[in-house]
Amino acid sequence: MSLEKLLENVDIVAVTGQSEAVITGIASKHRAVKEGYAWICYKGVHVDGHQFINRAIEKGARVIIGDQPPPQDLPPNLTYVQTSNGRIALSHIAANWFLQPAKQLRLIGITGTNGKTSTAYFTESIFKAAGIKTALLGTIDYHFGKFILPAKTTTPDQIRLHNLFVRIADAKIKHVIMEASSQGMAQHRLSGLTFHTGAFTNLTQDHLDYHHTMESYLESKLTLFRQIDPESGCAIINTDLPTANRVVEATNAPVTSYGIKSKADLMAGDISSDLNGVSFNAITPKGKVFIKLPMLGDYNVYNALASIGIGLHNNCSLSQIKKGLESTAVPGRFESVNCGQDFAVIVDYAHTPDALENLLQAANRIKRNRSICVFGCGGDRDQSKRSMMGEIASKLADYSIITSDNPRTEDPDKILAGITSGITDKTRYHLIPDRRIAIRHAIEIARTGDLVVIAGKGHEDYQIIGKEKLPFDDRQVAREFLRGCLKTLS
Repeated sequence: MSLEKLLENVDIVAVTGQSEAVITGIASKHRAVKEGYAWICYKGVHVDGHQFINRAIEKGARVIIGDQPPPQDLPPNLTYVQTSNGRIALSHIAANWFLQPAKQLRLIGITGTNGKTSTAYFTESIFKAAGIKTALLGTIDYHFGKFILPAKTTTPDQIRLHNLFVRIADAKIKHVIMEASSQGMAQHRLSGLTFHTGAFTNLTQDHLDYHHTMESYLESKLTLFRQIDPESGCAIINTDLPTANRVVEATNAPVTSYGIKSKADLMAGDISSDLNGVSFNAITPKGKVFIKLPMLGDYNVYNALASIGIGLHNNCSLSQIKKGLESTAVPGRFESVNCGQDFAVIVDYAHTPDALENLLQAANRIKRNRSICVFGCGGDRDQSKRSMMGEIASKLADYSIITSDNPRTEDPDKILAGITSGITDKTRYHLIPDRRIAIRHAIEIARTGDLVVIAGKGHEDYQIIGKEKLPFDDRQVAREFLRGCLKTLS
């Protein structure tokens, strides 16, 4: 591809060297550079990519594209393109290299602190019931057709994203459901894309280690709504949120509101929960429909309403919406682990204060005896939420077992101390840093009618200790100990 074609829509500050170079490939990681490649660099969260310019040249880069002035010792046969923003440039370059595959697709973006994954799976299930082929790119994995690919990040980097778009379009799939993370949008991974539908689930504290302020966090999420097609698009917004007006103001697209407490286009009534799930009447502009979700948690009613809005905007009928919602399974979201024991065990991804509060409130509505909560907080992440989560657990759980989540490179004892600083009743918790032992202890002390909630990791099948990613699945560990306990009793 010609350099001119590659740089379409890129904001160029200056070009040093030849402007008629022919490119054989693109890379944003210097290790991936090959002969004849264009290498795009920028200042990252921890490392400035510009420091690897010489390595990229050694590996055969023909063009360097960065957002800093060129180095003084630039080889004469090399082209250096300075842009105003390297990350934004990468989005346009990736789209150009793969020949704008997103233009063949209908992009559906879902953002919010909590509920993105559940809403995405609800939407996918509705589309399946309506006979609409879909792709889903999110926290758990990227899947479409017969392909299931691991998700390193909720929102893929630009080169992987547009490569996925090519594969999705080649598979004759048009609808792409995407979880749009705040970090992904802050890093301009979705720049240049036009969305057909966007949904905003909620906004509560998370990722402040990255965004620093709630205002910055919100601003990153508003990016999605500025990219919705104002003619054919639709913004689906939870109007029970204090920030709802900010989202409405950010978009030029028509808005469909949803809520439970405030009057909205889509509403839920007669909400009821039991151990088999949560049911409600969905009130929509197309009529009323009774929904029985096969998962627990009243907060999932909000996620379902968002997906109903997406379904209606994509011409799904109420009967298709009902069928889809009632057949949805979301890995690691209020997922039951049942080996025939006389108490309930639930595994959930809740790893923020708001998510943990919603989870425990939902658990308390259906428990028959005590609620026992196993949870921790991630290391090298927002420390301010630790005491908040400790306080929430102390108020809502009958007994808590504080343990490690993904401690990463942080001292686990320091993380646990941050959590326990928010606990007022010191008699109703136990510290067990080893997560495996913590889960075993919760199962061993559970009695008939108790509800054991294992929170924080959900679908994850690993634990990060130091810099190692070790195999660990809360569901498998719980199942192992449950079978052991039942075998002992028999």
